[in-house]
Amino acid sequence: LALLLLLGGCGALSAGGSPLLLFANRRDVRLVDTGAPKTESVIVASGLEDAAAVDFEFSKGIIYWTDVSEEAIKQTYFNQSGHGQDVLISGLVSPDGLACDWIGKKLYWTDSETNRIEVANLDGTFRKVLFWQDLDQPRAIALDPAHGYMYWTDWGEAPRIERAGMDGTRRTTIVDSDIYWPNGLTIDLEEQKLYWADAKLSFIHRANLDGSFRQKVVEGNLTHPFALTLSGETLYWTDWQTRSIHACNKRPADRKST
Repeated sequence: LALLLLLGGCGALSAGGSPLLLFANRRDVRLVDTGAPKTESVIVASGLEDAAAVDFEFSKGIIYWTDVSEEAIKQTYFNQSGHGQDVLISGLVSPDGLACDWIGKKLYWTDSETNRIEVANLDGTFRKVLFWQDLDQPRAIALDPAHGYMYWTDWGEAPRIERAGMDGTRRTTIVDSDIYWPNGLTIDLEEQKLYWADAKLSFIHRANLDGSFRQKVVEGNLTHPFALTLSGETLYWTDWQTRSIHACNKRPADRKST
């Protein structure tokens, strides 16, 4: 597994007005101020086994993450000293993707070993399997709660990006060409665009939410792009191989690398 595994835009700003990024670092979960002169990170959860995916619920100040070694989803409270880590959901196998529905107050996750996509309340209750058929290696998952849609990548035998209603209905494939190892996935909610990274083909592309009007965003010297997030006009991604965070303007341009 990578050192930097998943990157989430906190929707929060530092004292200087720059966005804060939340990322899992295997043994801990950290925050980094993108506007700081030195990109020093702050540990918000430590002593972890193998943290993979991370998300947050801003109004409650709760950070959620998956741990593939502990086979669980856990939580902690941000900026509350002395608060421990709680196990919300156990009995998972390889929970690679996690997304928080901040409107419906639910957690969605992928499991690439059981080949399932599941959902539960934020406290872990009312767990339900949404999809268990025709999944091979589901990984990243992203939500558009205002419109009731969920999106996920699958890098199995037939790599693709799929979309479905957040209630498990209306499932459809939206990208299945020029795709090999689709890793990171994020949604531009303002402009209604879907961004994804392909680690094998070394690019970041975007498209409309139905998969149409596909455009190149970054291509070329990307070693192993893994996770994506957006803040304003800036796209951020982690790199599995170089263990680093990168950024560029979110709009398509004739750029080879950043």
